[in-house]
Amino acid sequence: MRKKITLQKYGEFIAQTFTVLNIPFQKGKRILDVGCGGGEYCEVFSEFYDLDTYGIDIYKDEKIKNLKDIKFKTGSIFDIKFRNNYFDYVFLHDVLHHVDEKKQSKKKHKNALEELKRVTKKGGKIIIVEANRYNPLFYPHMVRMRKHDHWKQSYFNEIMREVFPPTEYETQYIYFEAHAYPWGRKMWKMYEKLIEASKMKRFLAYNVVIAQKNK
Repeated sequence: MRKKITLQKYGEFIAQTFTVLNIPFQKGKRILDVGCGGGEYCEVFSEFYDLDTYGIDIYKDEKIKNLKDIKFKTGSIFDIKFRNNYFDYVFLHDVLHHVDEKKQSKKKHKNALEELKRVTKKGGKIIIVEANRYNPLFYPHMVRMRKHDHWKQSYFNEIMREVFPPTEYETQYIYFEAHAYPWGRKMWKMYEKLIEASKMKRFLAYNVVIAQKNK
């Protein structure tokens, strides 16, 4: 008998993220992880959710070579090498702020999102998780020190509403606090609870849209 797997197997941060998203993935359906990197989310989709899992990125990370049952292709978010209406789910985590890193062109951001729409089936879902630029922990560490040009929450909301109009998509927006802490877990968990309790959602760590394609 197969031993039951829990999300905690993949680390606290991933477990917390998928618990918050609370998506009822249907076993055996097809998912594409765009910008999959080393495949940490691909592994969750394949092993925990039992999805038919595909990944693309502009390079092939050594780690993903060791994962079973992951169908990987090298490719760009602007030109996904799959036919129209191919995937039941499309997933991105912290990818969009890397699109057109030098100029951060809204046109290019929208072009990338249109490509995601093209490969998603009617009734399928596009799940986008993006770090919030002005989160109190991300801004000094990731934006200022590590030069990640994270999107402002207002920009995230604006572009998602333009790309996923209510006439074509049913959308859900989620804002939550989660971090991978190298030390002081209990202290930082208290911090998470405080910032979430403050109801200042514009400062929460992650902005999420789950867009279901209805046409």
